[in-house]
Amino acid sequence: MAEPRSTAGDLFQALVEYSSDAIVLADATGRMLFLSRTAERLLGYPVSDRLGGSIFEHLHPDDVPKAQALFEDALHEPHVPKTLVVRNLHRDGRWRDIEAIVVNRLDEPAVGAVVTNFRDVTERRHAEDALRASEAKYRFFIERAAFGIYRSTEDGRILEANPAFARILGYGSVEEVMALNMADIYQSQTDRTALLDSHRGTEGGTTEVRWKKKNGEPILVRLAARTIVDAEGHESYETIAEDITERRALEDQLRRAQKMEAIGRLARGIAHDFNNVLAAIVGSADLLAHRYPADHPAHDEAVEIRKAAERGAAFTRQLLAFGRQQPLEPQPVNVHEVARAFESTLRRILGSTVTLTVQAVGKAPVVRMEPGQLEQVLMNLAVNARDAMPDGGTVDVTLDAVDVNKRNAARYPGLPPCRYARVAVRDSGIGIDADLQRQMFEPFVTTKDPDKGTGLGLSIVYTIAKDTGGTVACTSVPGKGTSFEVLLPAMSNP
Repeated sequence: MAEPRSTAGDLFQALVEYSSDAIVLADATGRMLFLSRTAERLLGYPVSDRLGGSIFEHLHPDDVPKAQALFEDALHEPHVPKTLVVRNLHRDGRWRDIEAIVVNRLDEPAVGAVVTNFRDVTERRHAEDALRASEAKYRFFIERAAFGIYRSTEDGRILEANPAFARILGYGSVEEVMALNMADIYQSQTDRTALLDSHRGTEGGTTEVRWKKKNGEPILVRLAARTIVDAEGHESYETIAEDITERRALEDQLRRAQKMEAIGRLARGIAHDFNNVLAAIVGSADLLAHRYPADHPAHDEAVEIRKAAERGAAFTRQLLAFGRQQPLEPQPVNVHEVARAFESTLRRILGSTVTLTVQAVGKAPVVRMEPGQLEQVLMNLAVNARDAMPDGGTVDVTLDAVDVNKRNAARYPGLPPCRYARVAVRDSGIGIDADLQRQMFEPFVTTKDPDKGTGLGLSIVYTIAKDTGGTVACTSVPGKGTSFEVLLPAMSNP
């Protein structure tokens, strides 16, 4: 005998009974008229126990008002689905999150009830809560990170950024910095192009670039970036930025200190040997001076030789002090008197092709320093000026005093306000380019041939000025000459 064929009604009944979503039919009061088998699994109660009961009966007390309000809204808007999530008490005693969709079908004869589809979304809600907590924790660390963190596109749009990124660039808020394009931040677009080329199609890496802050100040930044690709294949770059400007400055200072220490050791070794040579020159000059009468030209030449050797001995003492093996013995020095007495030596150093003028302005300032240090400053600056003018030129030496105050403090950074003796040496030579100006006071930095200079001259001038509490300022334009200003604290009561 053939089995009876299933009717459409039977198929629909099976679809309802075994749907993954539970289906409940209720009347206008919320009394349940029908529950699918899935409802029994989701709620934990047999269908027979729940039929005739209220759909609000096992809801959490805090959720009942909103469930009733939504049910009323559904009654007044037939055929318009209403959705909410409520907590329902399972038979095992646990609260389960239930997502319900309520539709008023009372005017349909085939249904004649309020239809509710619901599913258990407890695990999904827990996963969402965990995700939100994770995102909040992630956001917490990002927002409070010491390093700048941002995400940008290849065309330079900034998609996300944290407060540290804004602080690095000197902006007051994330919103302000996100209005920029990355092209506005790089000092050189070549740096950004090279960075993009290196990261394109790779996992990323670390590099150092130069940015500029809101006020235009340049900074050195270390970037650690990686390329990410979204579901649509669009690339962007997640980057961590660290401002290493100050660190690099400290490292440079350490390198300079180490270099100076090495020079000090070298200077100590040279100075001792040189002293022996000078002692022989002084002795020979004395013998020569005694051999000729005072009115003989050779007598004057011998005296000059002895004076030059004595100045060399003074320079040797300064080299030993530079190497910190011999202590300085400062005493009051009249700047104008020393410069006038040393003028003839300067003329011999500069040679016949260079015109020298020495001008002393105002009352002669007195500074406290090692005897001979001022001569060494003048000699080194004169030698530099001479070498910058191979075809001859002019050197102007001006001696005066200057008061450092708020008006001119920017020209002499780091100097405390007071009165200083100023020794200015200006030449008409080839000038110094900007790159060399940044490191010209470092030992062994020179553009001269090895047989014409060691690169120690300006370093010693700078060290002498700093040891007295002063400084050295330089102004130079390539092709138009160079001017050095050596400032030394003036004694108020010499």
